[in-house]
Amino acid sequence: MSSALIPRYLEVWLHGQHVGWLCEAGRSTRFLATEQYLADTQRATLSLSMTLPGVEKVTQETLKNHFDPAVYRERGELPPFFAGLLPEGALRRRLAATRKNDRDMDDFGILAAAGEDLPGAVTVVPANLDNLTASARAYGVTGGADNLEISVPEQAAEGAASLSGVQDKLALSHAKDGKRYCMPVKGKLSDLIAKLPLAGDDTQVMNEYACMQLAGLAGVNVAQCRPAPMSTMDGYPELVSALGAGTRFLAVDRFDRGPGSAVHMEDACQLLTLMPSQKYAGAKEFIKLIQVLDRLGTRGIEDVRQFFVRQTVNTLIGNSDAHLKNFSVLYHNGKRPELSPAYDIVCVAALPGFRGFGTNVAIDKLQRHETLATYAAIARQAGISERIARAAVIQTVARAQDLWPKALQEMEVPDAVRIEIAGRLATLPLARGAKS
Repeated sequence: MSSALIPRYLEVWLHGQHVGWLCEAGRSTRFLATEQYLADTQRATLSLSMTLPGVEKVTQETLKNHFDPAVYRERGELPPFFAGLLPEGALRRRLAATRKNDRDMDDFGILAAAGEDLPGAVTVVPANLDNLTASARAYGVTGGADNLEISVPEQAAEGAASLSGVQDKLALSHAKDGKRYCMPVKGKLSDLIAKLPLAGDDTQVMNEYACMQLAGLAGVNVAQCRPAPMSTMDGYPELVSALGAGTRFLAVDRFDRGPGSAVHMEDACQLLTLMPSQKYAGAKEFIKLIQVLDRLGTRGIEDVRQFFVRQTVNTLIGNSDAHLKNFSVLYHNGKRPELSPAYDIVCVAALPGFRGFGTNVAIDKLQRHETLATYAAIARQAGISERIARAAVIQTVARAQDLWPKALQEMEVPDAVRIEIAGRLATLPLARGAKS
C-alpha cells in the first residue's frame, strides 16, 4: 500500500486530558473526540467551534458529525482550530527542517513537529496505536466503517514550538537570571515570544514596541513586551550573527502561560470556524466575535467595551492589519472565553512599501472614513447598546489626544511612525469628531 494511503494518527490532549485524535488519510483530516470527552458535560473547551458551553445538543451534533466543518477538512488542510495553531513563513520552514520523512512536511506533520509547545493548553503528540479505540480506527479515516493499516508521524523536535502568523518569530524561555533568553527544554513550555528584526534593522521592532505602549496609554489591555538585544538570546549563534548582536528583537511575555502550566486560548478565526486564510473576513465576523464575548464570555460587556477601545486605537495608530487572528480569547475558567491582552499592534501605514499591501491599503481607506456613527452601527448590529460603543470611542480618543503627543516625543519611535500617528490624530474624522 502506498504510504500516502496509510492513515496517520495524533493524540490531542487538553490540560493533560486526552480529548481526541486527529487522523489524516488521503489528504483528508478529521478530529474525533474520545468517549470520555463526549460524555463530559462539564468538559473544558478545546474550541468554541466544536463545543458550546451550556448548549450540549449543539456540541453533540458537531462532534458526532464526522463531516462537520469544525472537525473535517480536505485537500491536505487541518480543521480550523488545528490550522490556526500552525506557523507560516520562516518558522514553518525551520520546523519542516526537523522532519526526516518527506510525508511529515505537510500541515499534519508540521503540527506534530511542534505539538508539545503550542498556543494555549493543547498538546498534539504521535498516537499510541495500542490505545486507539475501534471507533477511532474505523471513523477516523472515512467518517464511516473502515479498517486500514495506520501509522504516526515523527514526534516533536527538541525546542520546537508553533506560533501562528507570518512574522518571523521564536518561542523562547527566560533564563535563570531573567535577563537572557534560551531555547525551551524539551518537555517544558516556552514562556516568551521573540519577534525577530530584519538583519541589522530593528525599525519594525521599535514600531511595534512604541505602538503597544501607546495603545496601553489609551486604555488597551496589552501584552507585556520590551525590546532586547539579539545578544541576550542563547542557543542561536547563527541567527544572532545573521541579524546582528546589537539589533533588538521584541520580547513578548506569553499570556497563555501561567506558573507551571498553560492557559488555554484560541484566536477569533479558530472559534468562528474560519481558516487562517479567512482572517480578513470583515465586519460581519467581527460582529459575531462581539456577540460571543457578550453572550458567552466571563467578562461580558467589559470585553465588548475593550473591543471598541482596541479598534479605535488601531484606527488612530494606523494598524490596518488588525485581522481576526490578532484577536484571541483565553479560557481561564476552562470553559468560557475572555478577551486576551492585545498583541501585534503596529503602525502598518508607516511600513516601507505600505502602498503595495493591497488588503491593508483598502482597510486603511476604510479606517480613514470612520466616525462615531461607524462604531455605533457595529454595536447596533451586534445587539449591544450604542452608548457603550460611543463612550468607549470618545474616552479612547480623548486619552490618545491627551497622552500620545508627549509620548511620541519622549519615546524612541521611528520618524515615519511618529509623523504618521501625529498626522492621524490631527486629521482623521474619528479623532476630530469624538473629542467630546
